[in-house]
Amino acid sequence: MKNIETKKVRVINKETLIVTVDISKVTNVGYCRCPNGIEVKPFSFMNNTQGFNTFWCRIVKTKNANNLKDVVVGYEPTGPYGEPLTHFIRKKKVKLIQINPMHTKRVKELDGNSPNKTDQKDPKVIADIIELGHALAIVQPEGSAAELRRLTHARERAMRRRTAIFNQLQDLVFVIFPEFSQVFKDVKTRSARFLLENCPTPEDIIKYKLKNLTITLRKVSRGQLGEERARELYAAAKSSVGVREGRQSILFEIKEILSIIETTESFVTEIEKEMSHHLEKIS
Repeated sequence: MKNIETKKVRVINKETLIVTVDISKVTNVGYCRCPNGIEVKPFSFMNNTQGFNTFWCRIVKTKNANNLKDVVVGYEPTGPYGEPLTHFIRKKKVKLIQINPMHTKRVKELDGNSPNKTDQKDPKVIADIIELGHALAIVQPEGSAAELRRLTHARERAMRRRTAIFNQLQDLVFVIFPEFSQVFKDVKTRSARFLLENCPTPEDIIKYKLKNLTITLRKVSRGQLGEERARELYAAAKSSVGVREGRQSILFEIKEILSIIETTESFVTEIEKEMSHHLEKIS
């Protein structure tokens, strides 16, 4: 999971029960191994309260039956699917550790000559890796640190969506006005987006008139663009080879995309405000 920090640690002794979990979206597979080799065969439990309690009862029963003092619970990182379970386990008196997926793959290849995933095999492989000392201790942030980590991830996802949607916008504009991207190399600029919002087709540019186009560009760009760029765009519009068939549907989508971009950017601004707030708390 991305919301944790790890460091390599050796956690096994003669009084430690190794518990491992193969985590999935709906049903997890647990496994217990004692220092003397006694094991509880892999068992399934759901990602809900009943399933977690069943998992914990199995751990406690095995620990007590074998007179063990410590419990180590190990798993492979699985994105969001493991978070409810790991937060449940953190409230118990256990050591929570992670396994590098690359180690799991290599051990599976040695053990069964196949790196393929099997629910019954994976928990045992994780236990083997823990016994070899290739475990990663977990430090999970709390409070403002946790909020800051989540906000950072949210911002990264929003920026990726923004990039993807801008790419879609460029593709659509190219169909109806391919020369536009030759005049405005970057559709992310304020001027380009204003024009696509108000006069996205070559005909719209021509109707707008060169004089008005010059004034508008100078105003929207805050003086960076003027008559030269306006003439270039106007000339491109007059000789455009843009497609007209099905254009209304494309214009409808362009309008929607511009709206999504604006919403995404407002969202990012709010995220950054929240990030600053939690940074102040941490410092």
